[in-house]
Amino acid sequence: MQAWRTLAKNDLFFLLVYVLGVWFANNQWVLDRCREFQDDPYGHLDLWARGHFKSTIITYAHTIFLIINNPEITIGIFSHKLPIAKGFVRQIKNTFESNDLLKGLFPDIFYEKPETQSIKWTEDKICVNRTTTRKEMTVEACGVVEGQPTGMHFDVLIYDDLVTLESVSTPEQILKTTAAFRMSLNLGSKGAQRIMIGTFYAYNDTYNELIKEGSVEPRIYPAMTDPADFETSVFLPPEELATKRIEMGAATFGTQMLLDPSVANNRYFAPEWLKYYDGKGWETMNRYIVVDPASSNNKKSDYTVMIVLGFGRDGNYYLIDGVRDRLNLSERTNWLFKLVEEYKPNAVWYESYGQQADSEHISAEMDLRHYRFNICKLGGQMAKKQRIERLQPLFEQGKIFFPTRLPMLTVDGEQKDFVQMLIDDEYMKYPAVNHDDMIDALARLFDINGVFPNQTQQYQTFFYNKK
Repeated sequence: MQAWRTLAKNDLFFLLVYVLGVWFANNQWVLDRCREFQDDPYGHLDLWARGHFKSTIITYAHTIFLIINNPEITIGIFSHKLPIAKGFVRQIKNTFESNDLLKGLFPDIFYEKPETQSIKWTEDKICVNRTTTRKEMTVEACGVVEGQPTGMHFDVLIYDDLVTLESVSTPEQILKTTAAFRMSLNLGSKGAQRIMIGTFYAYNDTYNELIKEGSVEPRIYPAMTDPADFETSVFLPPEELATKRIEMGAATFGTQMLLDPSVANNRYFAPEWLKYYDGKGWETMNRYIVVDPASSNNKKSDYTVMIVLGFGRDGNYYLIDGVRDRLNLSERTNWLFKLVEEYKPNAVWYESYGQQADSEHISAEMDLRHYRFNICKLGGQMAKKQRIERLQPLFEQGKIFFPTRLPMLTVDGEQKDFVQMLIDDEYMKYPAVNHDDMIDALARLFDINGVFPNQTQQYQTFFYNKK
């Protein structure tokens, strides 16, 4: 028995299969993941495909592994909401009650009758036999967005299913989940360790934000090494993966099994559709400026977006230049004149919203600067979402080109890249976006170029040269 006890305390795979009795985990995939995780458990974000044993190995077996090596430890299991975390604690609780081998190997840690012997034995809090009198139990279930405790300080914070389908339903839910996660970090004791596991749900979900900021090191295991070949399955039978692809659909299979967040949100815009050019040659194109002014002069409100579009002789569409900033009326006007003078567009198109104030101010500036140009009004009854989604086939066909980089200096003196902002903040996140004005301005190419010849363009000239 002593040999078994020693093996259980030193070999996570042995504990999982031979002590905890998870016999179906006796395979090479689980062995490799157990070895890897045991050697380096903390500071990672373990993103494994669904059905690949991540919760079984990490949240279940490794939690028990920690306890048998240090019964004084306190562990908080965090999920998006408390009921999810309770499910993980319940599984551990049931094991401590019913696994006679585990109790026989560690009678000094696990009670024979925990229901009556333990100081706390519930669905969300359990305590093994220990000498310390800390207020935190051995294992506790915690919610992050709902059911987050206060005043606790755990030695280990385990995040399992922090991100769920509900948490990415709107941009507000994503921000709420991320903010709640950051708040939960205060529940760690001094020197607390963190474990995180899950799968992607959206391009801009909390996991992606953490990876982007560099606070975690991702350890990603998709179901297949080649996303187009089921025969490259790392664990599940290829035919089972093929069935899952049919049943789950492209978007869900892409995020949950291939762990590719770019296919989330029904793949409105895919990264492989992006095309680039060197930013040169625009002088030979028909050029247009599209302006979507902010709905308020308050610089804490919306963004003003201006883009310069080029229509090439090759039949393709080119983004030439762009501005996205919180601009007041004077700043908008100055930017517009700068772009007009530099690119000499065939026409300037202005979103109709807020036209009157801008119209009067720009007309006055034309007189003052002795530099005049006509501006056409953009309008129409089409909803913004429908207008943006018309871009999808053009991107898919490789008809839209972005410059490789497009630096711009904001009014606050911050250096940004317009192209990267458009891709990161809108293209890749659509439709779960906080702002969609850049890609909507791009979608106006249909209105100004007559791509659909039977569609009546909704515009009128509302600026004119004074006689």
